[in-house]
Amino acid sequence: MKIIISGAGSVGSALAKILVEEAHEVTVIDQRKNLLADLANQCDLRIVEGFSCYPEILEEASAGDAELLVAVTADDEVNILTCQVADALYKIPTKIARLKSESYIFERDRLFNSNAIKINEVVAPERLVSERIAKLIEYPGAKNFYEFEDMHISLVEVTAFYGGPLVGNPLSTLTQHLEFVDVNFVGIFRNNKPIMIAPNSIIEAGDEVYFVTATNHVREVMGLLQRLENPYRKIMIYGGGTIGYTLAKLLENKYKVKLIDQSENNNSGNLANKLTKTLVFSDSTSLHEIFEKEEIDKCDFFLAVSSNDENNIISSMLAKNMGARKCATLIQQKEYFGISNDSIDITISPQLSTLSALLTFIRHADIKKVQSLRLGLSEAMEIIIHGNSKTSQIIGKKIKDITLPQGSLICALMRDGISYIDCENIEIANNDIILLFLSDKTHIREIEKLVQPGALF
Repeated sequence: MKIIISGAGSVGSALAKILVEEAHEVTVIDQRKNLLADLANQCDLRIVEGFSCYPEILEEASAGDAELLVAVTADDEVNILTCQVADALYKIPTKIARLKSESYIFERDRLFNSNAIKINEVVAPERLVSERIAKLIEYPGAKNFYEFEDMHISLVEVTAFYGGPLVGNPLSTLTQHLEFVDVNFVGIFRNNKPIMIAPNSIIEAGDEVYFVTATNHVREVMGLLQRLENPYRKIMIYGGGTIGYTLAKLLENKYKVKLIDQSENNNSGNLANKLTKTLVFSDSTSLHEIFEKEEIDKCDFFLAVSSNDENNIISSMLAKNMGARKCATLIQQKEYFGISNDSIDITISPQLSTLSALLTFIRHADIKKVQSLRLGLSEAMEIIIHGNSKTSQIIGKKIKDITLPQGSLICALMRDGISYIDCENIEIANNDIILLFLSDKTHIREIEKLVQPGALF
């Protein structure tokens, strides 16, 4: 596929590298020469310097031959205008834009359609991140939580701790603890390396464990891997931007929420008017004094979600040191990805959330959802299977008999609205939906070829 990416920032660059690895023809447009040069040195793609909304720049990027445009600059208006120009002059069939402004997102259905601004898909990273954090708050102890709503199941990552009945024991003992709950353990990572999963595999304390189960059974399974945490009640948010506001709005009716806004363009008055139950603070005093005054030691969950990574990291360290029970930290710069610190319990990456949404629209095969995991090294995909036994490599085969790349696992199947987690003896049929987990994303092309119907379909 011939793809144009507008924007060579962290999201655009990461997306370009993934798509080049998957054998797409990629052209990246940006006005920053240094970013383009760095990207060109790292992978085989075309670069065009300039503003992507200018017709002559799109012309230089061969927009007339492009099948897909992805606009992910830091400027909403540039992304929108780029899509408009690409449609009006070059009729690029599919256009995707990343938008941050709540004003655009609120009116997305009326603004972005075939009768108005012709953008096929809109990705809103701030909203994706806010919804993900809200889900983590709903399930204390989860490190990552991903719902596949059509299948009514969830993929959950937890850290195994002593005290969980399954920790230190082989997976074969699972039925002793959960006789009537279906669960698939799909990934175990020890010291950041995947461990082969077998009935005799033993989960050790400190392992990062991924499992799939019905959403209403998540807490039962978590209880096998760690002592269940008490529900969160008191939440403190640092950062009054879009994510901070959206989070507070999502949480304030269920939790006691406090929000600290120390940004230069102090917006606390406006925030206080829009948030009916959230206490908003904008003190110019030190963060230490605010934490002390607002009893950070009684806070169940501290969320650092400002637009400044360094401030988020430092505020999390301070909050944890002063007694906050758990801290989640928003990090955008790739240099800080994977940062290891006892003060940061959960790292939130807007880039990963954005990449997951973008890949859902870009990938081959009929993919309903992509979830990028472990800083993009692993992945989960919800895929609709099409064809018949003659046109498909997997239709008519039992799941246990399908040869998948190493580290890949079909961990759930949905048919006629019913989800099956214990599915290895089910024969795949046309229009089945499968959930596939890949501990190593380098095998993605093999997976796509496997699940796509043949030319005769």
